[in-house]
Amino acid sequence: MRKTIYMSEPLIRLAEETRGDSRRTSGFSRRLGEIVERYQIMLDIDAQKLPELTDGEMEIMGEIVMGSVIDARKIRGLHLDPLDAASGTPEEKKQLAGKIEPLTAGQRLALVEGVEGNAE
Repeated sequence: MRKTIYMSEPLIRLAEETRGDSRRTSGFSRRLGEIVERYQIMLDIDAQKLPELTDGEMEIMGEIVMGSVIDARKIRGLHLDPLDAASGTPEEKKQLAGKIEPLTAGQRLALVEGVEGNAE
């Protein structure tokens, strides 16, 4: 199956890193496939280690994640975001922040992906 994709900045960098002499020797598609596969492996492993969230905590996470740019800064500070959320009680916000704080970067990404997946 042939698909057309938008070449965002990260994909442009990947295309330049994998540039070959011709389309046949270029490794862009192969490398992109490897990256996607490895990301999925990380998510699958880390998603098994996530804490259970209440409905209220999931609502707060939805507010935090939806429409946000998910970058390194967002993942690093994800445990602070519930404290500033408009939804949820002060206790829910504090409890959610405490659940997120000990998570690894991979677990935080798995949490974000899970929240985005539930919203679709």
